[in-house]
Amino acid sequence: MVLGKRSRGAAAVTSGPIDDIFAALARRPEVVSFAVGAPDPALLPGELVAALSQDIIGRYGSAVLQYGMTRGFAPLLDQARDLLSRRHIRCSLDRMHISTGGSGALHNVCLALLDPHDVVLVETPTYGPAVKLFRSHGATVVEVASDDVGIVPEALDEALARYDVAFVYLLPTFQNPTGRTMSTERRIQVADVVVRRGALVVEDDVYTDLRYRGVSPPALYSFAPDNSVYITSLSKTLAPAIRIGITVMPPELLNNVLALKQGIDMQTSTYCQAIAAEFLGSAAGTAHLTHIVGTYSAKLDTLVDALQRHLPNGFRWVTPEGGMFLWIEGPREFDADALLDRALRHGVAFLPGSVFFADSEGDHHNTMRLSFANVPQDDIDRGIEMLATVCKDTA
Repeated sequence: MVLGKRSRGAAAVTSGPIDDIFAALARRPEVVSFAVGAPDPALLPGELVAALSQDIIGRYGSAVLQYGMTRGFAPLLDQARDLLSRRHIRCSLDRMHISTGGSGALHNVCLALLDPHDVVLVETPTYGPAVKLFRSHGATVVEVASDDVGIVPEALDEALARYDVAFVYLLPTFQNPTGRTMSTERRIQVADVVVRRGALVVEDDVYTDLRYRGVSPPALYSFAPDNSVYITSLSKTLAPAIRIGITVMPPELLNNVLALKQGIDMQTSTYCQAIAAEFLGSAAGTAHLTHIVGTYSAKLDTLVDALQRHLPNGFRWVTPEGGMFLWIEGPREFDADALLDRALRHGVAFLPGSVFFADSEGDHHNTMRLSFANVPQDDIDRGIEMLATVCKDTA
């Protein structure tokens, strides 16, 4: 053994601006942070989870503390099918799997599909940690042109013709980082391209229940079930620490994923799965979801009002219909990367948009992602006023 040795996957990824910002925030609890893309800790349902825990012990006894099936806990799989049907996903058990969070699902899919130098296509911009994961498997990540409603079908068609692609990674609903949602028409167009090219799309759909206005489009999976992997989770609606992801994929791929999972963590916690099943099947769980949606909706309204009143001219954004993020584009001369340190000194944090682009050579310096879910409502206006002051001083 060589001390200090790193695998090729570990060497392919390093800490970056997001890690540095979060390290700084850990030392500065007084900072108003629009950087952290996590649920509001005040909304994490401790009392509800405690009650559900009592319920499951009463219902199942010590069996929920034992090893379970790799595919998942049967009562949760039943509840998951009901949840999926509301998203226009009809599937049999041989396509379903309970993973350890949505990130665990994506990791398992990468293990099953990616070899070094494989190509993964992504939107522009896209979820930064997913890019890091793909690169840790040795993949080459290629951006595809996108607009206000997601990936452009013609550009996707060209990329699939040009590259031998392992899969296409998309976040069609309340995308992280932009908050945009792919229209039903665009989903149909993208599905048509994927099916015609014989490609696979991985649909990351973890924010879809956080809808504040408008009507939910069907999952992209529903238009191309044999060419899709669908990933959702309960991290944003129940609790991140419960670590429950729900995935749907073609049976032959799922068989490979389950075989690999047996060598990773054997199975997702039966105890946590039982809590999740009770949550999904209870009136208390429905009431909790209604409560958090109302709270986050009010926070988004406060954020948009503050941006309208405080930000200088030349900054623009599209108000999302749900999710946890709002994307801001400034004037061409605005440099969000250069602004960050000064903003932190003034007591406010955000994430520069540049960290969400796979192509580090692109010119993305004038964009910012604001996450509003984790910010106390009473701090939003004050935080945006501080951010606007720094923007004005550097304009």
